[in-house]
Amino acid sequence: MRRDRPPLRRSCLLAAALLAPALACSREAPPPRGPDVVLVTLESLRPDSVGAYGGASPGRPEVPITPHLDAFAAGATVYEDASSVTSWTLAAHASLFTGLYPSGHQATGPLDRLDDSYPTLAEALAARGWQTAGVVSGPYLRRTHNLSQGFERYEQDASSITSRLAHADVTNPAMLASLERVLDERDPHRPLFLFAYFWDPHFDYLPPPPWSEAFVPPGAEPFDAHDLDANPEIYPGMDAHRLAWLRSQYAGEIRWTDEHLGRFFELLRRDGIWDDALVIVTADHGEAFFEHGGKGHKNDLFAEEVRVPLIVKYPGQREGRRDARLASLVDVLPTVLEAAGIAPEFPVHGRSLRAPDDPARAVLYELETSTYANAPGGPLRAARWLWRAIRRGEWRLVEWRGDPASGGSGRRLFRIASDPAEQTDLADAEPARREELARELAAGIEAARADAGRYVRGGEARLEPEEVERLRALGYFEK
Repeated sequence: MRRDRPPLRRSCLLAAALLAPALACSREAPPPRGPDVVLVTLESLRPDSVGAYGGASPGRPEVPITPHLDAFAAGATVYEDASSVTSWTLAAHASLFTGLYPSGHQATGPLDRLDDSYPTLAEALAARGWQTAGVVSGPYLRRTHNLSQGFERYEQDASSITSRLAHADVTNPAMLASLERVLDERDPHRPLFLFAYFWDPHFDYLPPPPWSEAFVPPGAEPFDAHDLDANPEIYPGMDAHRLAWLRSQYAGEIRWTDEHLGRFFELLRRDGIWDDALVIVTADHGEAFFEHGGKGHKNDLFAEEVRVPLIVKYPGQREGRRDARLASLVDVLPTVLEAAGIAPEFPVHGRSLRAPDDPARAVLYELETSTYANAPGGPLRAARWLWRAIRRGEWRLVEWRGDPASGGSGRRLFRIASDPAEQTDLADAEPARREELARELAAGIEAARADAGRYVRGGEARLEPEEVERLRALGYFEK
């Protein structure tokens, strides 16, 4: 009987011959590998500090502030009219990672955390095979606020536990070292999603030499500018020579960060990631220097605090482009997922930046904030404010109201085409337009809140035991 059966080798050869066409097809057409995705956010970066946006230092315009970012923009798409959804870090990044406005993701206060029930950009990519890594250096991106969900690897060692501690931090070198370590240890056979958040442009402005001197104009007066948010020497109407020095230090922090951004880009080129990757660079919010009375950020929703750069290099892009469409941070998630070939299976308030432009589109802004003052003869009291805004076409409406203890409410209407700095209030001159936009704003917020009903509010951030111990050692708790 054995002689009647073909030898084993012959059987295998016959089977191989029959399977060869299918195997050949498999070898010729493997499942497409998605693009590597690199998302960078730069803390507190105003577009008018970026050369690609025509920006320059007020005191030393001949010295470039962002040469590496400008070189990147020369081979990427510059979105000329981009905004954050708010004017502070946690809520802005929650919108970046969920594609939802703040009323949708509900992470709107300094102690909030994003709930696990929310799907995030990192989770969507991880579910389709991307390796996901985040490297962060600011307190509101620490795991306690849960924006880390979906990341296989998340490095936060460069970041302080609290915002107050972080104001004096110098984190760029540690950021670069962590990013190089992540790149060295990645799996080259899987597409990579790498998120990097650079904190150092945040106040206090403490750039190292030579950048501490590079942007100082003649006649500027140095002074102790620590604790910017509470420093009584930094106020509306302060001496112009001191303000010039303060702004020079802000420019120096940005240039210091730009140097490290350039080195990071070189690492991506070294590893062969750059050319075919989707690379996005943006900011979480801007920074105020008393254009509307405030300093720093998280004061209001006026232009200087919400306008951000947004520069995107699409896979394979070599030539620079300019795009004047109205863009928002909520557009980043759908843009990335489209490039990855993933259709979101959850609500998204943004739209892909590669979709046809919609001139009638409106974008929203939201902020919950507090101001502090001493009542005459009394203790320090907090006044809480709710800010909302809407932009459609060339018009932008900003409105605010305080809690009963704060009092006060108001609306301002601006025509952006002729008044990009939002200095001329047209609310009384254009009452019909003001009311139309107010109704549209209220409807937009309601729609965002309706989407929030699908999820759970995250509640307060939970400190890890080692974080509690570090705070106790610093005197934040009783020993």
